[in-house]
Amino acid sequence: MGKFRSVFFDLDGTLWDKAACADYAMEIVLPDLMPYLPAKDRGEILLEFNGMLLDSVLEAGITRWRGPSRTSRFEKLLDDYGIRKEGLARGLSKKYELVFWFNMRSFLRSSTLWVLEQLRERSVTCGIITNGSSAGQRHVLEGLGLDSHLDYIVLGEVEGFSKPDPRLFERAAALAGCTPKEMLFVGDSLITDVLGASRAGIAVVWLKGREQEAREGLPTPDYTIEDLRELLPIVDA
Repeated sequence: MGKFRSVFFDLDGTLWDKAACADYAMEIVLPDLMPYLPAKDRGEILLEFNGMLLDSVLEAGITRWRGPSRTSRFEKLLDDYGIRKEGLARGLSKKYELVFWFNMRSFLRSSTLWVLEQLRERSVTCGIITNGSSAGQRHVLEGLGLDSHLDYIVLGEVEGFSKPDPRLFERAAALAGCTPKEMLFVGDSLITDVLGASRAGIAVVWLKGREQEAREGLPTPDYTIEDLRELLPIVDA
């Protein structure tokens, strides 16, 4: 075994591509939505819908943020265009949710389960540190088939604080019975993952994805990978 006794992962965006799954669900819903909107590019509508999440983050602050419901996002989108049709937002939201949950396992990263199995063979414990609601994220873990592959699950809602608060990472290390120096964290976000783990004195692996370049003013990750399989040589070192 190398110097790391436990590896914790971010969930959304790291072990599975939640954003791609959400985009896919929205693409399926768009044909039901477009007839009610002015002639616009489908990509523009998708950007507007996703932009509502960013606006809510900026308004609430990332450590206190709770995302708006899917129905309220559809209501806001329709309202922005002056569209008032009873039940439309609820219907769109229901279809979106069905497509999203039914297809989520298709967006699990191809190497996720293999990497978790390889870590277990190395006697390295594995865990999740994630924001979001306890019920929602447990449902995601179950839907992805990940719950049986994890030793620890650390949820922001349960602990009372969210990434990038270092206390969430410190809680994970304590739960795993290791020091911060013996723990490795893997995530795709420079803010919630790299910043949070660095503040807790934990080595962090940045899974380079949609955020293609490190940003000035944020901590530099200890390691950068583009595929989860690249994690194993780091753990073995």
